[in-house]
Amino acid sequence: MATYSKRGPYQWQTKIRRKGYPVQTKTFNTRAEAEAWASTVESEMTRGMFVSRKEAESTTLTEALDRYEQEISSGKKSHAIEKVYIRTLKKSFLSSRFLAGINRSDVSRYRDARLKDVSPTAVRHELSLLSHLFTIAIKEWSMFGLINPVMQIRRPPPNKSRDRRLLPGEEKALIEAC
Repeated sequence: MATYSKRGPYQWQTKIRRKGYPVQTKTFNTRAEAEAWASTVESEMTRGMFVSRKEAESTTLTEALDRYEQEISSGKKSHAIEKVYIRTLKKSFLSSRFLAGINRSDVSRYRDARLKDVSPTAVRHELSLLSHLFTIAIKEWSMFGLINPVMQIRRPPPNKSRDRRLLPGEEKALIEAC
């Protein structure tokens, strides 16, 4: 059952207590928003579809990147390279956002901004790391209700590889140099 209490002059706090589920608490600007959220959560609980999103809603990307670096990346052969990508992601506007609050438009905005500064391959590597972080958070860290926003956007195409042929006279010069 949901209870509503006024918190200060402009906020409403909703608490949902139901047997077999942890207490769910959230604060809203209006009572209507609080009631809408409560009815959604209670409906999910009734249908048996409810999963607690508390950890995903309270973990920032920076905290998740720190944990990822310690638990996952440190055991990889490419740890030194991933450390650079992690540092770059920590400097981005996404770093202070909660994992549950990062959506595909945020990730595509990040991608577009990074493409102005670095090569498409570097952006692909950063997005791969971010995608793996979300996958680990969902599967291993049990952050239920989390969706991988990187899977919902297109990645930049890889750089065009070079296909260079020797020009006339270069083969002779190369053989003489050897």
